[in-house]
Amino acid sequence: MLKRLLLLGFVFSFGYAMVLAVPAKRIISLSPSLTKNLQYLGDEQELVGCTSYCKTTRKVNVVATAVKVNVEKVVSLKPDLVVASSMTPPETVAQLKKFGIQVVMFPMPKSYAEICSQFRQLSRLVGREAVANKVLQSVQQRIDRVKARKADGRKIFIQLGVDPLFAVIPNTFLNDYITLAGGRNIAEGMRTGSITREAVLLKNPSVIFIVTMGNIDREEKQRWEKFSNLEAVRTKKVIVIDSNMACVPTPVTFAETQELMMKALK
Repeated sequence: MLKRLLLLGFVFSFGYAMVLAVPAKRIISLSPSLTKNLQYLGDEQELVGCTSYCKTTRKVNVVATAVKVNVEKVVSLKPDLVVASSMTPPETVAQLKKFGIQVVMFPMPKSYAEICSQFRQLSRLVGREAVANKVLQSVQQRIDRVKARKADGRKIFIQLGVDPLFAVIPNTFLNDYITLAGGRNIAEGMRTGSITREAVLLKNPSVIFIVTMGNIDREEKQRWEKFSNLEAVRTKKVIVIDSNMACVPTPVTFAETQELMMKALK
């Protein structure tokens, strides 16, 4: 369910950011990616609540699923900051604000640059700007190394769904995996991600990346491999990628995914 909601998040995003007078010390995160970013900032100890999908190194109160928030529980934890993504319903945000809770929304980033910008914004809210600078410097060095090994304009298809079939489209951070590596997105020019298998075959991509979708990724890989004339099949470039890495918009996971993809492009 979370993966399906992430796909929707690429299309329906909203939000704003703010700066607190005093760094937050009691934080609730309503997004797995924001929880990860707090961990990269070394601020997990300030986390008092999170979603059931968040992975933490210590026990933290679960206050929400992917989209349903237990407002009463959030209020009882007396947070001085709640950070949320586009998947948090606007009516829930309005409810929390009525209780005087500071809520900062982070829309689905549309690029690697926006991922980094949001990371900096979060660091300001929690007083961890120096840590953010170090993390982003390290990440940028990794990205620069990837950019130095261009993919020579090879046609790339990143698959996000099966029924229906979805492609990564421009103006999403996932598209930057392709462009920063010097590849060409077979879905360039498309406004929505829905695409037919026949259309993919006509585009004849050099590489196919299948973002994991439950237990069907292996089946989907085998389905593509039946098309022996497809360039990605002939060169054995049909590759499965973990959605928990590729679809989570944090600077670190972006760099990890970019490196993995570049390695596959060799």
